[in-house]
Amino acid sequence: MRDRTDQTRAEVNNRSRRVTTVRVLAVTGVLAMTVTATACSSSSDKPTAAATPSTSATPVAASSATATPSPTVDPTAKATADVLAAYKAYTDYRVGALTSGHGDVNKQSAVSSGAAYQKLASDVFSAQQDGLLYKGAPVTHPEVTAVDLSSSPGKATMTDCLDTSNWTVVYAATGKSAAAPGQQTRIFVSITAEQVPDGAWRINQYVSDRGRSC
Repeated sequence: MRDRTDQTRAEVNNRSRRVTTVRVLAVTGVLAMTVTATACSSSSDKPTAAATPSTSATPVAASSATATPSPTVDPTAKATADVLAAYKAYTDYRVGALTSGHGDVNKQSAVSSGAAYQKLASDVFSAQQDGLLYKGAPVTHPEVTAVDLSSSPGKATMTDCLDTSNWTVVYAATGKSAAAPGQQTRIFVSITAEQVPDGAWRINQYVSDRGRSC
């Protein structure tokens, strides 16, 4: 009888343990589900950081540099200026040679050619032979009257009203005036210039006309 009672108690205890175990497992599962749900909820409730819009550099339109057209040079105007410069170089050399009494073949070749070269050489030589020197300097008033660039070489004509008021000839030995009395002080001069192969201009004719007023 006692044995049966003990057996019954043992079975009751076993059943009680199983029920307790099941309850513990059930509670544990519920807790686990609760924790998982809470974690998911917390994770989903977190505010998502707004995506920062990417800022792309605005392309700057390259300003194309506008090429400034080079000014057009008038060939005739340039030739006119070059001829006047050539005449100044010629008169500067002429005045220097006649006031010093000495010429320079190389310099003379650089400013004159043809008949003008020969006349200039003759004037300097004659002054040396006659013992004459020039004092002061003339004042020029050149004017280009025509330019022909179609010919080869190019040619130009010009005139000058040479003022010799301060340009006098004297005897080198005494310094006395050697000028002929009654001479005009303003002399009309006809000049021609010619372009040489390198593009420069040379005076190739120089004719004084003392009988023509200007």
